[in-house]
Amino acid sequence: MSFERVQRLVDIDENIFAAFVIDTIGNISELFIAPDSDLDKSKIEKIKSILDIKSTLISEREVAENLIGKHKWDVMEFDKLKFIKLYPSGNLEQKMIVVIAASTKDPGAVVDSVIGYMNETEEEQPVHNLFD
Repeated sequence: MSFERVQRLVDIDENIFAAFVIDTIGNISELFIAPDSDLDKSKIEKIKSILDIKSTLISEREVAENLIGKHKWDVMEFDKLKFIKLYPSGNLEQKMIVVIAASTKDPGAVVDSVIGYMNETEEEQPVHNLFD
C-alpha cells in the first residue's frame, strides 16, 4: 500500500473529503484535502484529538497479531463523517492511513472503494524474480 496513492483517492472519489498519514505519536503528515470539502487542517487536527487517532506501537501489534492475525483496517461511522483507518503491511515506520469520507446510506460503498483501491495497488506491484 503506497502513501502516494492516498492523494489519488481524494482526487477521484467525491465521497472522500480528506486523507492523511499518522504516526504512533499522533503527528499528521501527507495531508490531502478535497478542494470542495468543508474540512481544513485545524478541523482535522481537532477531530484527530477528540477521537484519539494514532497508530499503535509495534509491541502492541505483535501481541495482537500472534493471537488473532494482522490488523488490516477499521471503520468508524458517525452521522456526518466516516473514518477508514488502514494499516499498511511492511510499514516499518508504524504509520497509519486515515481516510475521511461522507457518511452515506450504504456504509460499505466508500469502504469498498478505499479497500479495493488499496488492495489493487498491492496486486499491481511486479513479482520479484528469484533468479536475478
